[in-house]
Amino acid sequence: MSLARCFRAALGPVLAALLVLSGAGRASADGLADEAELHFQLGAADYQRGEYTSALEHFLLSNRLVPNRRVVFNIARSFEQLNKWPDAHRYYVDALAGETDPNAIEASKAAITRLAPYVAILDVVTDPPGATIYIDRKDLGSRGHAPRPLAVAEGKYRVIAELAGYEPATSEELVAKRGSATRVSLSLARIVGKVKVTVTGAPRAAVRVDAETGPPACFAPCELALPPGKHDLYATAEGATAPARPVNVVARETTAVSLTVRPPVGTVVVGTTEPGALVTVDGRAAGFSPAVLREVPAGPRKVRVSMPGHAPVEREVVVRQGEQVDLGTLDLVPLREVTAASRFAERIEDAPSSVTVIDRRELAAFGYPTIAEALRGVRGIAISNDRAYASASIRAIGQPNDYGSRVLVLSDGQALNDNLLNSSYIGSDARGDLHDIDRIEIVRGPGSLLYGAGAFSGIVNLVTRSREEPTGVHVGVGSYDGGVLRGRGGFHLRKGQDKGIWASGWGAHSDGFELEVPVTGAPQPFRARGVEAFRAGGTAGRAYWGPATLQWFVHHRTQASPVGGYATELGNPRTSFGDTRMMVEARFEPRLTQSLQLLVRAHANRYTYDGLYAFEGEVDNIETFAGTWMGGEARLVYSPSPRLRVTVGGEGQWHPEATLLGREDVNRATTEQYLEERRPYRFGAAYALAEGAPLSWLRLSGGLRIDVYSTFGAVFVPRMAIITRPAKGGTLKLMGGRAFRAPSIYEQLYNDNGQSHLKPRQDLDAEKIWSGELEYTQRFFEDWAALAAVHGSHIDGLIFTRPIDGGPTVEYANSSTGMLVLGADAEIRREWRKGWMLAATYGYQRATYLDPALSDPRVPNVPEHLAGFRGVVPIVPSIASLGLRATLEAPRLVAGGGATPTQVVADITVSGEVKSYGLRYVIGVYNLADRRVLVPVTDTFRSRTMPQNGRTFLVDLMGTY
Repeated sequence: MSLARCFRAALGPVLAALLVLSGAGRASADGLADEAELHFQLGAADYQRGEYTSALEHFLLSNRLVPNRRVVFNIARSFEQLNKWPDAHRYYVDALAGETDPNAIEASKAAITRLAPYVAILDVVTDPPGATIYIDRKDLGSRGHAPRPLAVAEGKYRVIAELAGYEPATSEELVAKRGSATRVSLSLARIVGKVKVTVTGAPRAAVRVDAETGPPACFAPCELALPPGKHDLYATAEGATAPARPVNVVARETTAVSLTVRPPVGTVVVGTTEPGALVTVDGRAAGFSPAVLREVPAGPRKVRVSMPGHAPVEREVVVRQGEQVDLGTLDLVPLREVTAASRFAERIEDAPSSVTVIDRRELAAFGYPTIAEALRGVRGIAISNDRAYASASIRAIGQPNDYGSRVLVLSDGQALNDNLLNSSYIGSDARGDLHDIDRIEIVRGPGSLLYGAGAFSGIVNLVTRSREEPTGVHVGVGSYDGGVLRGRGGFHLRKGQDKGIWASGWGAHSDGFELEVPVTGAPQPFRARGVEAFRAGGTAGRAYWGPATLQWFVHHRTQASPVGGYATELGNPRTSFGDTRMMVEARFEPRLTQSLQLLVRAHANRYTYDGLYAFEGEVDNIETFAGTWMGGEARLVYSPSPRLRVTVGGEGQWHPEATLLGREDVNRATTEQYLEERRPYRFGAAYALAEGAPLSWLRLSGGLRIDVYSTFGAVFVPRMAIITRPAKGGTLKLMGGRAFRAPSIYEQLYNDNGQSHLKPRQDLDAEKIWSGELEYTQRFFEDWAALAAVHGSHIDGLIFTRPIDGGPTVEYANSSTGMLVLGADAEIRREWRKGWMLAATYGYQRATYLDPALSDPRVPNVPEHLAGFRGVVPIVPSIASLGLRATLEAPRLVAGGGATPTQVVADITVSGEVKSYGLRYVIGVYNLADRRVLVPVTDTFRSRTMPQNGRTFLVDLMGTY
């Protein structure tokens, strides 16, 4: 008996049992299963009859219909009966895979062992596993999946392995020997495309593929090898992530992908009682209130809300991914501060002076084109304009021809008055507009203690743009006075809370307008054309870096004045005046210790004047003035406690150039040089100021200054104030002091009327004033204040012009007659809150010369009654507000007799902003009722009064980006 027959005889019963088990295990769930069962039964019957080929055919078909390990075992037995050992071995291995029945496992292992001597084994493993195995050719069909032993007949073979997503792998030619096993290891190379990953927002980021929480695949910037198809890339850096980025990988190609990582973000909602406040997050500007700040980085954040003139509000919040933090409506409390009174930021209630502050919102609501317009209607101030220069007088101190020399105009504490006439410039000769001004501080009363000469009747301090403004650029255009066209542009670059720079430039042009000038002695007024035709331009800016600051200012204006001033020909447009003012100032203000601060500054200045006076008969006077000066100042401020502050300081100025030149031209040919004067001069000063609050309801301030001039000698100026709190919300101030005005170079040296042989007096002394005031303010309803004040001033040595030897030539001299000013003020004011404000003022003042020989001792150009109203009401919050201003122009005494009529000038504006376009606008009508106001002018004019503007229109547009 052959070995095969022995196997058959021995395993016949086992096979029958397995056949029965196989059939019993088949489920007849549907028609396919029934068909598989039928073929299995037919195969079993054929196998019992020894028809192994037919049995194999039925078993294969049954397994194809419904795979079954027991059928696979019968397939293997059929191959074995047909002596096809490699096929039998392969199917026994397949039947063993996943089998759980112990008997079936034992039978399969026994069969594999039994067949081992008759076959050659190729033990195939692949990396990665699971590859489909082929022998020599793929068209012969697969031999299963690796890893697995593969039985073959003795011979030479090549094994082919294929796996989806991988390159096929083929082994070297193998020699298979019967009864032995050959290890075949194949490594399959993955089919990939490359993805080049870069990252922004972080120097390095972990990149994950298809799973946000999986292990990093690489660290960008990097290159990934990925299977072809769609994948999702995730990037994370420290405290930052990138959203899922889908990428389609193409086989054997490189795809570039850039991922932007950023911190997880949430939303912060901020509202404020005052719209338009700057909102910063961790020191970076984020928007203006009310604001919905999206994409705020998650984590602890410091939100700061600030607005010039208000106490900033800070909140610490925790922002969470995808969530919203609502800070509600934050209350911005007005600071009501002033810096000009003590050269230190302090509450108005604590300032040792009578103070008014014109808020930036008022400047924006009314669109004031000039400083003069902003001051019109302010308590205690009267404005004049002789159509050459506008000037202001504070509390009755101001003559028609002093050109504001008794008022000191400052830019952030640096004087802008010139050094030849001490003139203050407040019209179109001052600057192109007020868009660089954050607020205007008006300090009434003596200011010489801290500012020296010029701060005689008061101070006007222009506080420029706040450091809180965000980075941006702006452009603007506008028109005013019925014919002035102007434009501007500028920027603010903010590099942090204490680092930045802003600068702006402007230009303006006017062809002038027609004005009826009342000529003395003429039956009809003269119609002058081209009045106030001018060209102007300039620039200003400030750079700041911590305690260091640099500011600059340049402005030039040339203006025609065909109104017959200074005895010129009436209506001649060649009469014109050109003024150029330049200033640069550097400051260094470090805090040396907790209680000690050093403030040092240096400045350089230049002023030039070019005047052409066209007289009748082709006679011209041409005057050229030039002044150059520089100075320095140092102050130490000692504050050992919040209740005490002591300031000591000193300054000096050197005026190397103070030149007055004048010549007379006849038929435009020089005939005589009537003015050629040069008077360089210098001065030094020292001062001390102590301010303290020994009691919670009592504050004291006192100081002394001494100035020594090379032109007239020394002058002492004291100042004191007692401030009490007699009631809740009430402030009572008792203030007094002395101020002086140094005689200007023009007053000392001017030689009038071409009489070069007649030398004017040069021994002028300083004007001196003693002032006192009692002021009470009561605050109520949080934002309202009522004020009442009485004041008095006594002036000695007032400088005026007088004829020389009774002729037409005049000189300047100190008056031997004193001047007394007495007055009272009242004001009720609703401070700026929630978009609206209101202020109503009334003042009475009487100025008289103390000369009993005078039949009428009243001082010319002094309105006895001053009244004003200003109000702004929002129509549509932030988009449109209505502004109304009314000013009483009371009678002013005209030198030589008569008085100007009483008029009320009313102005109305609509202003607002369109935030989506960054546009702010003002549209208005000044002097709505077209009232013809007259103001006195000096007696060298053809008219004793000068008409002021009638109805004019204002348009101002500003875009900020």
